[in-house]
Amino acid sequence: ETEADNMRFIPGLVSISFRALSVGDIIGITTCAGLEAVEWGSDVHVPAGDIAAAEAAKKKTVAAGLSMPEYGSYYVLGSGEDIEKTVTSARILGITNVRIWAGNMSASEMSPEVYAKVVDDAKRICGRYPDIRFCLECHNRTVTQEYTDELKFFCDVGRKNLMTLWQPNQFRTHSWNIESVRALLPYIYGVHVFSWEGKNMLPLDAHTDRWAEYLSILRGSERETMPLMLEFMHDNRPESLPETAQTLKKWIKAAE
Repeated sequence: ETEADNMRFIPGLVSISFRALSVGDIIGITTCAGLEAVEWGSDVHVPAGDIAAAEAAKKKTVAAGLSMPEYGSYYVLGSGEDIEKTVTSARILGITNVRIWAGNMSASEMSPEVYAKVVDDAKRICGRYPDIRFCLECHNRTVTQEYTDELKFFCDVGRKNLMTLWQPNQFRTHSWNIESVRALLPYIYGVHVFSWEGKNMLPLDAHTDRWAEYLSILRGSERETMPLMLEFMHDNRPESLPETAQTLKKWIKAAE
């Protein structure tokens, strides 16, 4: 058996799926749905730099037996913001993986100066915090909009502690997304899971066939574990989480 054969998918929830719920409520519904992990967002649930919020969230999450694979920050590379508060909160949570954003426009829209600034900032934070793995949010209107640009970005930054979170691009074809997940595989730390087509949010099982293909490619990763985090319910209702979680767990079982 190779290491890849032992790779384990960890089913979890991105807390920003339900911004209106409290930390305690998020933990409750995540546990009841049989999920194993939470990605806390830095906008509402565990604000960057709020020490008390991070301590309280950690205590509750650990007590519930849930893991915290990543901290979902809104730090934008090249923005001139300070990332220290974000890193402080991540450390209090006991998390070494921090989600960041690769600029606020696609690489083709960036001037060479702006692109250089984004690259330099990535080098700077990766160098300053070598114990933290920074994971790019795969999102339109950032360098990650085109996976070819994202690959070039990894080469330009050249830091081992820069990786990516992957998600299908709902505005692209399935075959484009297959190319994307294949190309980015060595850099993928975790995945945000949903089934959308353009602006239409579908129940998760609507894309069972597509996700079976994505997961079979992701199985080839050399990582020991990979978080698969549910992001937003198709109807934005917490009541839909158990059924959605059931679908994800079924997919994981089928992929193993």
